[in-house]
Amino acid sequence: MIKADLSDPALPPHASASLFNSIAWPGNAYGEAFFSPASPREHWQPVITALDAMGTDVLKKRQDRVRRMRHEDGATYNPFDDPAGRGTPWALEMIPLPLTAGEWAGIEAGLIQRARLLEKILADTYGPQILLNDGWIPSALVFANPNFLRPCHGIQPAGSRFLSYYAADLYRGPDGRFRVLRDYGANPAGLGYALENRIVISRVFPELYHQTQIRRLAPFFHTFHHSLLQRAALRQRDPGIVLLSPGPDSRIYFEHALLSRYLGYPLVEGQDLTVRNGKVFLKKLAGLEPVEAIVRLTADDSSDPFALRRETANGVAGLIQVSRERNIDIVNPIGSGFVDTPALSVFLPALCQQLTGEDLLLENHPAWWCGTADGMNHVLANLERLTVGPAMDRSTAPCLPAELMASIQASPHAFMARDPVRPSVVPAYDNGSVGSRYTLLRVFACATDDGFSVMPGGLAITSADVGTLTGDCPEQQQSKDIWVLSDQPVEPFSLMGGLQAVAEFRRSSDLPSRVADHLLWLGRYLERAEGLVRLLRSVFRRLSGEARPGDIPELPFLLNLLRADNIFPPVPADGVDIPRYRELFAHLDAALYGKDRPDSVVVVLKRVQDAARNVRDRLSLDSWRVINRLESFADNPASDPLELLDDTLFTLSAFSGLAMESMTRGLGWRFMDMGRRAERAMNQTGLIRIGLPQVCTESRSALEALLEVADSIMTYRARYRTAFQLAPVLDLLIVDESNPKSLAFQVSQLVAHVEHLPRQSERRFANPEERLSLEMLTAVRLLDLTGMRCSKGGAQTESLTAFLELMDARLKDFAQQISAHYLTRVQATPHFSMIGGDHQP
Repeated sequence: MIKADLSDPALPPHASASLFNSIAWPGNAYGEAFFSPASPREHWQPVITALDAMGTDVLKKRQDRVRRMRHEDGATYNPFDDPAGRGTPWALEMIPLPLTAGEWAGIEAGLIQRARLLEKILADTYGPQILLNDGWIPSALVFANPNFLRPCHGIQPAGSRFLSYYAADLYRGPDGRFRVLRDYGANPAGLGYALENRIVISRVFPELYHQTQIRRLAPFFHTFHHSLLQRAALRQRDPGIVLLSPGPDSRIYFEHALLSRYLGYPLVEGQDLTVRNGKVFLKKLAGLEPVEAIVRLTADDSSDPFALRRETANGVAGLIQVSRERNIDIVNPIGSGFVDTPALSVFLPALCQQLTGEDLLLENHPAWWCGTADGMNHVLANLERLTVGPAMDRSTAPCLPAELMASIQASPHAFMARDPVRPSVVPAYDNGSVGSRYTLLRVFACATDDGFSVMPGGLAITSADVGTLTGDCPEQQQSKDIWVLSDQPVEPFSLMGGLQAVAEFRRSSDLPSRVADHLLWLGRYLERAEGLVRLLRSVFRRLSGEARPGDIPELPFLLNLLRADNIFPPVPADGVDIPRYRELFAHLDAALYGKDRPDSVVVVLKRVQDAARNVRDRLSLDSWRVINRLESFADNPASDPLELLDDTLFTLSAFSGLAMESMTRGLGWRFMDMGRRAERAMNQTGLIRIGLPQVCTESRSALEALLEVADSIMTYRARYRTAFQLAPVLDLLIVDESNPKSLAFQVSQLVAHVEHLPRQSERRFANPEERLSLEMLTAVRLLDLTGMRCSKGGAQTESLTAFLELMDARLKDFAQQISAHYLTRVQATPHFSMIGGDHQP
């Protein structure tokens, strides 16, 4: 290991305290920041000086800020990679990786040449196949290759661009030269994470960022968008472009949502699109909307389940035929994953000479394909020092030498081998010290009218060991922002103004049926969580006082409310309402943290997060940051339950406030609010219907508990200033339309929302959901609670109970009608059945 020592007497005095004094790197690796010990490279000097000037304490605070910003933004990788359903935080190391203008010019030229070459190979492979017929490409590399999709042969994409978007992994070898390790053509990942890195680092080091001439990333996205418009002859105003994602199950769904928000393209899933008469349409609440271009973030083999005979919900049946008829522009065209074939790189030097008459500007990493006699003989003779892997995809090869040799001899075309990778090392800051890590560079290019444009920057991937760096273990890797330095002043450029011209002012805010479904359920889950938290908080408030459980008169009432929702076990055979002390708290602990309980707080909050994740591109950053705070609930099982419930209720209320004050009153807000109102109305009718008998028979203090759970106790006290009485309590909770927690208020809001839902055509008569909402509102307004009291015969309370049961049935019928009318285009919902309003899966 070589160790950097900036305490050399020849250096300035301040350098002796440099953070970089202890940095070390392997002697056989290129040092990105240092020529040799005590000799930093010139273009690194401003970064080293700036970080040293900040000092350890400031850098620790900035590192904490980086972590906090990533968490608030929800920057994760593989959101469902652990049993808790958490995301692995996107690991961003805050020291950037600067590259000189000269270094980048070489990378840029080599990448453009490589992209052009690969596009020519794709055009031939899916076209005349001259290279195959003339022996430049072996037949096994095509016909035994899962990346070659036969149904796509003969398709001519828009603008004849077979490779619209391309990425490559580069590394710098010990000789200082960049080489290509991997190529990506199907759906290159990392562009969104590179953008997130730039946003975070520019905010953490604003002085350093603005004092350094760093080329901006925004012009690349501008070029990407306008090239797409010109290639597919799309409308400048409101082009029909969508971003096709596998959905939240994708391990890089954060990137998909970020790109959707940044580019302004609607984020859709396979079930949102349909093919009709040779064209693609987006299924929206008001009908079908034509789609002219798809930025595809799904895998090749799952893009069209019909043509490719795959059982998947990620694709669009018939998409390949639409592409064949040239009625859609797909970025990248289906089948471009042929570029990802590892063994293809072995033939690129010869193909480059054949197709362009040039040598490759960016060399490949040394590799040999076992499909040729020379290649197999070389691999078998050097098996101990080479890294053997699959030739057609990036799966794992057999590990045992004997097993590996037998596999190669049985299927030589399926294997290839590479020399060990020796990438360069970069400084990395971690908890007050600077060490070194190996690094790869992922760089991106997009097609233009006259060739390709390369994004001036990218994603530097780092790791403490080479095996992790070159493997498919992003959760064990870190990343850096790449700063491409400019010799000229850098003009400011931003996409904050948007990429598209405004087609019309105040246009209607239609949205896909799937999005409406998730927003509806997000509203329901939010209200369900809030109601459950309020109920449990009322229980814990009483148990945290001096009184014993048996001396709290309203405790049986509250526990019965929990029992009615299957949150608390039923009354045992001995008829004792209140269990023993330890048993009571064990049940309450399960109601908070029981992951096997479908209605525990932690499970309901998880549903809130899942529903929000499905509409992430529709939520503001502030709203998403609030949702992220809900993750902390499961992290605090040992904390004070009352304090935890208070914090959770505060977080839920913050989201509600943002939704009320920040969301435009479009269809998205209306469906989410309809979900809240329907859930709150059902919850309110249930609370009163279940609690009414006990209020009348056991404890008048239960009225106070009922008001507390319904979040109306302050209103009651301010209005009546008397003891709690049944009639005014019921009036406040049921028929008072000025109380935002009352049943009447919820129904009146449902009536208002239904009036603004889209209609296919003007109708003379009301539809079922309109009639139901008006019937409910009329019934509530006509309800007479005058003189309502608990009587021995119970006639008055029986009539009220019958009314509440009727309202509950109508609310469930209303929910069914909304789903049937507006959400029938949703093939399958991950949420529970809303038809019955049931809380069970």
